[in-house]
Amino acid sequence: MRSKLSRYMTNLEHFATVVEYGNISAASTVLGITQPALTRSIMRLEEVLGAQLLHRSARGVSATECGKAMLDHIQAAESELNKALAVVQAIRGDNESRITCGAGSVSMNHILPTAVSRTKRRLGKMQINLIEGRTHELLHKLKNCELDLVLGIEQPDGLFSDLISERLLEEEFYFCVRAGHPLASEAALNFSELVSREQLVMPVLSSSPVERALNLELSRHGCELGDHRVETLSHAVMRHLVYEDDYVAFCSSIWFHDDVHSGSLKVLKGNWTLPQFGTMLFRRSGEVTTPWLSYFINEIRSAAAGLRSDAAHTAPRVAAAAS
Repeated sequence: MRSKLSRYMTNLEHFATVVEYGNISAASTVLGITQPALTRSIMRLEEVLGAQLLHRSARGVSATECGKAMLDHIQAAESELNKALAVVQAIRGDNESRITCGAGSVSMNHILPTAVSRTKRRLGKMQINLIEGRTHELLHKLKNCELDLVLGIEQPDGLFSDLISERLLEEEFYFCVRAGHPLASEAALNFSELVSREQLVMPVLSSSPVERALNLELSRHGCELGDHRVETLSHAVMRHLVYEDDYVAFCSSIWFHDDVHSGSLKVLKGNWTLPQFGTMLFRRSGEVTTPWLSYFINEIRSAAAGLRSDAAHTAPRVAAAAS
């Protein structure tokens, strides 16, 4: 039996768009209808449901509790429709040679260049779209069928337990300086003094497992990060500041493993402890893997294995540098 809401799919789309943009004017422009028509559409949906869906104020609109509940189900329905579209396209063969992959900065810079190059050389006429972003944001896109796979840091909070995940490699975070830096000769440094330095550069860690681990260590030492640090997702910016301006870098072991291996960078040692983090490959459960995607995933695994091998050779040098 069809739901009575099935006749109001357009109204549901109108409601979701209004909530997304926060006001009737912007939503009507996006939807290509007039503001009065959009208002009537929302009012009709509220009439059918017998509940108010929007709070209206001079600053715009927001969802009521009933509206939030509806929005959760609208997003779930949209995800299922995207899956249905993907199935139809797969049957027709429309997407067999197109891959859309999301990745964090480490994977984008150190795994995917090799994997994409090898895949394109072998398979030729196929389209690979790469989207860089924060892992938790990319995983929402993966769940919504906007991406085929995601490479990113492990997520311990269980929000994405319905996805298939495969560990590609382990990643550590170090404090590093160039070999000639005054701190390079220090045997043991104080964590509180290190993180409060003005010349500290680090990745943008918003809502990541690394940020949570760093915050736990800050709490343990009763200190805070300095207000004048530099945060960046750019490998080039971090490298310039470390080598040209004597910054201390808080960075992934993968970002600078060649520099540490060569002795150009010194890994600092002190009274802090940070865990390892897994770089993972995420996919949706139950999806059929095309030959093109299967080949690409195997090249990703191969590129990650190469990094693991390099890290194994670098580890003794890191231990010596930190001792």
